[in-house]
Amino acid sequence: MLFNSPLFLFCFAPILFLTYFLLPRPLRNPFLVLSSVAFYAWGEPQFVGVVLLSTVLDWLIGNAIFRSHGEKVKIYLLWLGILGNLGILFYFKYVGFFVDSLNVALTSFHLNNIPAMTIALPIGISFIVFEKITYLVDIYKRIGKPAHSIVSYFLYILLFPKLLAGPIVKYHDIADQLGMRALSAEDFVDGLRRFLIGLAKKVLIADTLQEVVDPIFKLSSGELGFYNAWVGLICFTLQIYFDFSGYSDMAIGLARMMGFRLLENFNMPYISESFTEFWRRWHISLSTWIREYLYIPLGGNRVSSVRMYTNLLLCFFLCGLWHGASWTFVIWGLYHGLFLIFDKIFWLDFQKCLPRFFNNLVTFLFIMIGWGVFRAESLTQASYYLSALFGLSSSEGTLIYLNGNIEVSIIVGLAICFRSVIPGFEQALALYNRTPWKQEYGLAIALVLLLASIAKIAMTSFTPFLYFRF
Repeated sequence: MLFNSPLFLFCFAPILFLTYFLLPRPLRNPFLVLSSVAFYAWGEPQFVGVVLLSTVLDWLIGNAIFRSHGEKVKIYLLWLGILGNLGILFYFKYVGFFVDSLNVALTSFHLNNIPAMTIALPIGISFIVFEKITYLVDIYKRIGKPAHSIVSYFLYILLFPKLLAGPIVKYHDIADQLGMRALSAEDFVDGLRRFLIGLAKKVLIADTLQEVVDPIFKLSSGELGFYNAWVGLICFTLQIYFDFSGYSDMAIGLARMMGFRLLENFNMPYISESFTEFWRRWHISLSTWIREYLYIPLGGNRVSSVRMYTNLLLCFFLCGLWHGASWTFVIWGLYHGLFLIFDKIFWLDFQKCLPRFFNNLVTFLFIMIGWGVFRAESLTQASYYLSALFGLSSSEGTLIYLNGNIEVSIIVGLAICFRSVIPGFEQALALYNRTPWKQEYGLAIALVLLLASIAKIAMTSFTPFLYFRF
């Protein structure tokens, strides 16, 4: 069940919120756990047992780590929990990829291949595993305490707004809210407005841009050409931002409507002047996780330069692999790791001598090129797509027609992404924030966007969120 589906918008969400607010406070958490299980089971009934069983085991392991007085026992328990979760992730997400890659190597040595394995990927497994590992590590480090009840832990892992695609939440950031949270009309209205804005970003912009992205990325090398390649790349750059940030807005908004306050996951990433800044603004919960639970434990900035650069490459190799079991994601991760190394070696100092506009433009162009590799279905496609981008393709291809809706989506998308650098925007925003009826205006705009989104949903085929693939 997805946030942009009619079933969720007109059935699940209204019934859930009506029941939630009518229930006495002690019953709300158990009700949310049962609702979240039903939400997940609707789309993944065959995997819900795996999620529930592994969650119970992690809760028991976390309690055992906290009660244990022996350091060796704590470490053994911690690694048991980490390896158990990584084992689940590896089996469902990477076994087929590694078997296929191994078969390529075996074929080159004229050896018999291993039978191919096709294993269905449970939605949201990468996010669930990261949160479960975070919980165990924080208990081991005494950053946080175990959940006071299994209901609280289940709610932390399964809370449906962030269950399928984040944001990745640390238990100690939400522990107090799981126990006691205030419900107010202001929170509900603010959350509803945020949800409706996220829905509009997904349905009106991301889904519209997908209408041109998918056909362009299906073109062969002889059909692509320079123009199509750049149109497809610009549209995908906007699509993935509005699709994923739209989901994050919807998740944060739904949680806010129930009294939870999740941390932000995006902060205008395309205005970044370096890759370092980009990862402070893009998928913030993931980049924070990588920094705190992988990069810093490997030594962070406290080691030699060579070791630090190696750690960065390793972290972003794993970041790319986390996004998907494909060599295109691995190359994309290493690509970002290399640019982060360039930042540390010279770019962060050198850019201080250059105009902000130039720094932003250069960074944005290289980020877009990375998205081309990310979106490609194979390394072969990535190769000929990049060739077309740089004008190295021998064919100009057949030009893809852009209708008015797509053109408007591109213009509006770029304006939203770069709104903070548009002359007069800050003054207009300050004026709006001083308006006495700001809340009412914002809700009215969101309701108009809701009507437009419903109309679009009714007229077009259903489109899932991009990050559900990862």
